[in-house]
Amino acid sequence: MTYLQYRITAYRYALRMLLKQANQFALMISTLFYIFLPGLIAAMFFGLGRIIQNDSEQASNQIIWGCLLLQTLLLNVLKPAILDDAHRMFHHSLTKSKIRLIASDIAQLVASHVLLWMSLILALAMGVDKLARAPHFIGFMITQLGMGIMQLYRPQAAVLTLVASLVLLATTSSNLAYLAWLNACLLALCFVKPIRLRYSPTKLTVWSFWALYGLCHAWSLAWRVSISLLVVWGVAVIGVERPELLHWYTPMAALFASLIWASLCIKTTKYINQHRLFWASLKQLGALAQAQHILIFVLYFLCWLTGVILLRFDVFALAILILAPVLQWCAATIPQRLAVCWGSFAVLTYLVKVLM
Repeated sequence: MTYLQYRITAYRYALRMLLKQANQFALMISTLFYIFLPGLIAAMFFGLGRIIQNDSEQASNQIIWGCLLLQTLLLNVLKPAILDDAHRMFHHSLTKSKIRLIASDIAQLVASHVLLWMSLILALAMGVDKLARAPHFIGFMITQLGMGIMQLYRPQAAVLTLVASLVLLATTSSNLAYLAWLNACLLALCFVKPIRLRYSPTKLTVWSFWALYGLCHAWSLAWRVSISLLVVWGVAVIGVERPELLHWYTPMAALFASLIWASLCIKTTKYINQHRLFWASLKQLGALAQAQHILIFVLYFLCWLTGVILLRFDVFALAILILAPVLQWCAATIPQRLAVCWGSFAVLTYLVKVLM
């Protein structure tokens, strides 16, 4: 077996394992919301089209930032499969060429980069003449590839670039200037040493325990916040094009956010079980579990409130907020039934909505 054959085989195997892990939720989402998926895909193409049209440079910059955030989240999930992290040391026994190894990484990155392929499809559909009148879109595709490569080797640089570019959104710079500053930040941040945040509480309490958990598992919180905001952003894009459909998509955004935040209870409950005897000896095990649910609900409420502010108030979204603690309880006590519980809420919500 050649090195290239091994990389392709390992990549396919890792993807199968990843899809197997997400199979339950993916099947539930695709079954219940298959009506909405074409609209979400159309919203992505509509967003990319807004970058090309350049009606408002500030709005285009916001869409550029949202697309780069979405690609960072997606590639972070696929990164172990792209790099074959589990067997990375074995690669050196198949090839001694570092260039060949990096070339294989980038080739699999491009194959996995769905948003880049969408941009390329749109660019090919435009033709050379129209594309020449939108040079910032070419710069956007180059930035997509550059951010993707940095996500593989310098993930901190990619994250800090997103933070810095978010600050730059306050300016009214042109799309080309915004992309130039973004790429300059990306290049400069590649040479910044990894930042390690540390927190040492003077006294271990229930709340300091969860503060330590949040610090040690910051990515688990960050991607949930990001996905929740991106779903709201996608629904807002649909609302601009088809405002009459907004009342259908708003509960969907609240339902999706409730699912990803409730799934956090599965991880935190496992973490509690690892320290169960210690907290039981302090007679604070019940308080620890209560704090867990309170904090997760507060985080979900903030995402829900952001959706209400950016979209509009919906009584069905309010009902989903009220039922969120039930979903959290299900995730903490019977995690294998979370998808069924969430699916039942989703079906009931839209059944009532249709009947009314």
